[in-house]
Amino acid sequence: MPQLSFQGDNPKCEGCPALTMQIPRHTILDYEYADAPVDILFISDSAKMFEGQYEAFRPQEEDIITRELLRLEHEFSFAFTTAVKCPTITSDNLSTGIKKTCKVHLHDTIDHFKPKMVFACGKVATTVLYGKAKDDSKVRGKCDTMVTEAGTEFKVVPIMHPFQVLAEPKNAYLFRTDLENAVNNELLGKATEARVPYTLATTSEDLDQDFIDTELDVAVDIETTGLNFLQDTIHTVSMTLVNRDTGELGKTLVLPIDHKDAKLSYRIKGQFMKFVCDVMRNRKNRKVLQNAGFDLKFLKRYGVEQVYNIFDTKLLQHLYKEDVPKSLADLVYYYFPDEKF
Repeated sequence: MPQLSFQGDNPKCEGCPALTMQIPRHTILDYEYADAPVDILFISDSAKMFEGQYEAFRPQEEDIITRELLRLEHEFSFAFTTAVKCPTITSDNLSTGIKKTCKVHLHDTIDHFKPKMVFACGKVATTVLYGKAKDDSKVRGKCDTMVTEAGTEFKVVPIMHPFQVLAEPKNAYLFRTDLENAVNNELLGKATEARVPYTLATTSEDLDQDFIDTELDVAVDIETTGLNFLQDTIHTVSMTLVNRDTGELGKTLVLPIDHKDAKLSYRIKGQFMKFVCDVMRNRKNRKVLQNAGFDLKFLKRYGVEQVYNIFDTKLLQHLYKEDVPKSLADLVYYYFPDEKF
């Protein structure tokens, strides 16, 4: 990247609050000179000084990105840019006016590079692209489709900034997973939509006895009306037979309990819950749940007292990698990246 010069103003910056601040201002923009188009565009926050040059990413940060791209099956062309063209603008002084002005330049950059995918690295890049601050836990690694003012459509995935990997090496796992999943699923089209056939029980005749005395694992999940097990109710109890050796899925049964659309009699609901009790007390297999403590409190309130051989995927993930998110969506994202859900 040529060294930025700071004489004069860019016409598109007129009215930007940054012009009143005691900070350098740019006159050279990457969309005016950089080679294009590219497959992937990585957006940093603002330019950093390194050996007399202003760069989007420091060399060590570029190395992290390049290393992860080399791990992929395909070779992609890529480029680096900044969400904010003025150095020293951070999340602390990124006002609404600055975001609005910078987004104009950023759209021009995207129009120039015409990337198939954009990675917004860090809080500032994500904020400028979306026009407002976003909860990292809700957008990180998730793909959205956006369109510039000029009509260039692109896919954007917020990920952590590679500086976070340098500062805390344990973040390398999340950075790699986010990048690989986005490229494989969105660029290479490897994602598949999970379809699991199931039986919705409406009478006692639907209660499949294969779930009762089996040596196959049973994956169990409940849906509730809320988080308070003393006040809220169970919508459904779902269970799937799983071969622990092969991972092959067997039958899936869904039991509506207090679901508003089920309209079960007390007798049928009692039969359904007795069936759940019989499944949970089986000592021959494992019952696999996510965040089991939550489900078991609800089930106990509904009369499920005896449970044996509980395997909690949230706790297992904590034992394996204690420093990564452990929600059910996160686990699917890590271990079944080809699945859309």
